[in-house]
Amino acid sequence: MERVGAQLRSWRVARRISQESLAARAGVSAKHLSFVENGRSQPSREVVLALASALDVPLRERNVLLTAAGFAAAYRSSPLEGDELASLRRALDHVLAKQEPYGAVVVDGEWNVLRMNTGASKLFSHFVPTSSEGLAAARNLLLGTLHPHALRPYIVNWTDVAGHLIARMHRDIASRPGDGSLRRLLARCLAQPDVPTEWRAPAPGRMAAPFITVHLKSPTCEVQLFTMLTSIGTPLDVTADEIHIETYFPADDASEATLRAL
Repeated sequence: MERVGAQLRSWRVARRISQESLAARAGVSAKHLSFVENGRSQPSREVVLALASALDVPLRERNVLLTAAGFAAAYRSSPLEGDELASLRRALDHVLAKQEPYGAVVVDGEWNVLRMNTGASKLFSHFVPTSSEGLAAARNLLLGTLHPHALRPYIVNWTDVAGHLIARMHRDIASRPGDGSLRRLLARCLAQPDVPTEWRAPAPGRMAAPFITVHLKSPTCEVQLFTMLTSIGTPLDVTADEIHIETYFPADDASEATLRAL
């Protein structure tokens, strides 16, 4: 495992923060931070947590930093269906119910679909994967968008939508240097047939629009949607930290009428 100082430096560079600024935010001296990053000094548990907090490192990666420094993990990773996260499940169910009749899905940190409301189930029933491989891919929102047997055949403006998602993945990976799961997911997406070569490299201009409308069309349904992404505030559990809710809204009157009639 890479030493903790090198990992902290990677996070600092990814966040584009100077040693002086980070030291001030974390309440440590710039000299001590420099020694930690170059391996001349071993940080205490408290310093690791202070630096990770100042860098806004995800909880899973904070555990990785602690382990690299020789300490026990600080944040548990509870199963979503376990007793520890019963309150979170109730909150998620409440949000999903309030979104009706429009769709909403709960996804984890790797964009795997964990649960969805009735609106989403009815909507996606009109855009059925065309193979077992496509069905498996559709359980992941990003991979399902790229897979030729999942959602991809139904997305009229697929190049715009998929290109926007790939650009977002590149951005997320750049800001989370210790997260190998996103890199693996990106590799799977880029390995799909007919993915443009230029998507393999980051392109910041590809995300210039504030949001992308998704135009879905099948023999039984046609809608245009835009999405909003919501995260859980101030979580202290890795599972809760990584969960997001993606909500779907109609982009025009015709789509609204269609969604309400499903």
